[in-house]
Amino acid sequence: MTKQSTNPCARQISFAGKVRTFNLNDPKVSAMIAGGAKLKQVARMITISRLGIGRAPLAGPYGDTAAACHKRFLEKIYSATDVENVITLGLIGGGMPEDEAFALVDEHVVGKPLEANALIASETIAALFADKEDAQA
Repeated sequence: MTKQSTNPCARQISFAGKVRTFNLNDPKVSAMIAGGAKLKQVARMITISRLGIGRAPLAGPYGDTAAACHKRFLEKIYSATDVENVITLGLIGGGMPEDEAFALVDEHVVGKPLEANALIASETIAALFADKEDAQA
C-alpha cells in the first residue's frame, strides 16, 4: 500500500473514468491550504498561481480554512472555485503530479455542471473530519 492509501483521510473515489486517491491531509497540500508552501520549485509556483495568487485556495464565506470550506459544502453554498480547488488539491495530496491534476480538473470539472463534482469535493473535504469507519457508519 502507498502512504496515501494508508492515510486515514485518503479516499478512493471514481473520477474521470478511474478510481483515484484524494487526500487533503498530505503535508504538501496542508501547506498550500495554510499558505505556508515554499516557492522553491517552478511547478509549485504554477500550482499556487492556478489556485489563486494572494487568495487562499479555500477562501470563501466563513473563512479560508478547511473547516470553513467544509461548512460551505454542508450548507450547499460552495462555489465552483471551491469544487475545483478541493478536487485539485485532493488529487495532488493523493500522489498525482500537479500538472496532471490540473489537466484532469480542466477537462472534467471546469465549466461542467457542479453537482457530480461537488459530491466528490464534499467527500474529499469531509474526510479531514471523519475517519473511514465513521464515514461508512
